Amino acid sequence: MMPYYSNTAPKRESQLVKLEFDPQYCRESYILKAGSGAVRSVVLGTPLATVIDGDNVTIAAAAVAGGTGNGTLTLAAAPAFTASVKEGRYVVTCSTGGADGTSKFRVEGPDGKAVGTATGGAAFAKEVKFTIAGGGTAFVEGDAFTIDVDIDQSAAGNERIAWVPGAADDTGVITGLSLRDTTAPDGETAQGLSLDRGPAIVSVADIAWPDGISAANKAKGIEMLKGLGIIQR
Repeated sequence: MMPYYSNTAPKRESQLVKLEFDPQYCRESYILKAGSGAVRSVVLGTPLATVIDGDNVTIAAAAVAGGTGNGTLTLAAAPAFTASVKEGRYVVTCSTGGADGTSKFRVEGPDGKAVGTATGGAAFAKEVKFTIAGGGTAFVEGDAFTIDVDIDQSAAGNERIAWVPGAADDTGVITGLSLRDTTAPDGETAQGLSLDRGPAIVSVADIAWPDGISAANKAKGIEMLKGLGIIQR
């Protein structure tokens, strides 16, 4: 009887990426975060998240013109944000007028979703961190502030890890797909290559979703990729 050999070849980039607009536009080199107590590895097709270096985040606040109250919103000492901060404009709107301790402010993120409620005179520390202090004229309903957050996603100091489905911080946001099997040794970073933006079409069968991912989180991941211009077929 002739011997039988089975040889499974490693996946190739061409199996994952079926079409892309331009590799020079769609792809980026990235730094895989160092292993911590063990190696850190991602395989071809792994959804990636970017761990943002706080030095690459800028944040600024301003009062919306036309308000009645003349109090102030002061950002917390650096960093004026938490790990779950999102890029874009936060809107802080007075929902209950009055002096400190009485006034309430609805905080909405760049996606329009509620982040929480701030109270005049007390520190607020969900995604963005600030304190609103009343002035000589009390706040009234509708008075508002904006907080603009800019994140330099490609700056040096940012690192990537495998996407963490459902995480509330930046590790829960897909920023690309790994185009290489990449391993960072314990205590050392490694350079990888990723597909960060489309237009691009990738093979639905060759995305390396996290083990045990729920159907709901997978659906969210697909939508995040679509937001990058990367669709599955």
